[in-house]
Amino acid sequence: MSGLTAVTALAFGATLMAAPSASAVGSSACTENIKDATLPVVQWDHADMYTSPSFKSKVKKSVFAGNKVRVYCTAKHGSWYYGKFGKTKGWMEEHAFF
Repeated sequence: MSGLTAVTALAFGATLMAAPSASAVGSSACTENIKDATLPVVQWDHADMYTSPSFKSKVKKSVFAGNKVRVYCTAKHGSWYYGKFGKTKGWMEEHAFF
């Protein structure tokens, strides 16, 4: 039984290594990865970063206009972006950037 567990663990680890970069940042809601993008916040005076791609989710941080967010992927047909500002990772709606 332990041999099967080791094989399963190795297979799982190999799958993680081969997964797209969005998986590496911890978001299962991503539908499309973005390669090397940093976007400035342009919405009003600030935009909120949420725990999931929904206005009903918890706000993790407010990012003020002019600050740049490293984005990794999108969800819901590009209307939400998953990214990182400082040490905080979360979701921001597209109008924060465009």
